[in-house]
Amino acid sequence: MIIDSHVHIGADADGSAQKLQRLKRNMHAYGIDKSAIFPFNEKSDLVKASIKLLEHKDQSMLPFLRFDPKVIDTEQLEHLLDYGFYGVKLHPRAQNFDPIDKKYYGLYKKIEDSGKPLLIHARKYDTFTRIMLKTNGKYSDPDRIVGLAKIFPNMNIIIAHFANLSRDALNVIAKEDNLYVETSIFGTTYVVKMMCKNLGADKIIFGSDAPYSDQEIEMLKIKKADISRSEKEKIFSGNIKKLLSR
Repeated sequence: MIIDSHVHIGADADGSAQKLQRLKRNMHAYGIDKSAIFPFNEKSDLVKASIKLLEHKDQSMLPFLRFDPKVIDTEQLEHLLDYGFYGVKLHPRAQNFDPIDKKYYGLYKKIEDSGKPLLIHARKYDTFTRIMLKTNGKYSDPDRIVGLAKIFPNMNIIIAHFANLSRDALNVIAKEDNLYVETSIFGTTYVVKMMCKNLGADKIIFGSDAPYSDQEIEMLKIKKADISRSEKEKIFSGNIKKLLSR
């Protein structure tokens, strides 16, 4: 079984777009069984866009709740988490919030209590994020985000994009039981092999970040990596299935 844990549906403020019909065609063509889906950085309400995706909840579509922590309170989040979402997606840069600010701890506690995994965007604060994206890139710095693991030890946190290959972040991820990495964008066959060696396959979850990358290309990085069949099975579905079943 193959589960893609990182897929966008709808339209983004940057012009990117993906329709559900296109995703389903690609999944069928590439042999992907399930996809975790959530909205882009919508110009409209992220919560409404997330709820809209629940209409497509079936055996192959796993809707995640995406929201802006600045405009939602703990009572609203608790209510939303009962809607049937499989997990939560947060994007500190796009929603311009500091994920380690204590004012958001109540929201994290609700996610922790729900047992649902949190997928969070990560990118090192560099020249590109500072100049080209024109937002506070440090909010998505994986070195800071991983600090949430000890504060909320029962919240399973999936750090997107291989934690931007940050050595410091990866050292923390290796030690904390509730931290995982997702494979999109920064993965190569060599990176996958070395991550299995240094982190262990139990820590790695397949994701494509489609349509920003291609599902087939991201999948082939795992398939062609010099790792065992059992390691590939954990990455493609075993690890995320465990998190989704809690």
